[in-house]
Amino acid sequence: MREIKDILNAWKNTRVLTRIGTEYPSKSSGFEGAPRDIDHRQYLTETEAEEVDNAVLSLKEANYSHWVVLTAYYLRGVSCNAQAKVIGRRPHDIINLLNEAECFIKGYIFEFFKKAS
Repeated sequence: MREIKDILNAWKNTRVLTRIGTEYPSKSSGFEGAPRDIDHRQYLTETEAEEVDNAVLSLKEANYSHWVVLTAYYLRGVSCNAQAKVIGRRPHDIINLLNEAECFIKGYIFEFFKKAS
């Protein structure tokens, strides 16, 4: 199985960077057959991205503060230091929350990605 940080970065690329005004926010627009020789970012398939979406939504239900830290870091590109400064906590506290959120996601998607590899 790939590293969770790689999977979450590929999820970000799939969900944020490839979306071009799609009607359904859970779907990414993709151009089948379009050359990707210029773009070297990692992407997930739509099935893989939906699995990560479900894991992130489960995290939101289970622990909202972890979800906020994870989505701010991966989807909005807000560093742990910047998040800590905004809420008046130590950066190490935010890094711990991010690590815990990543562990939750990894536990949720482990079986799916284990089969895919």
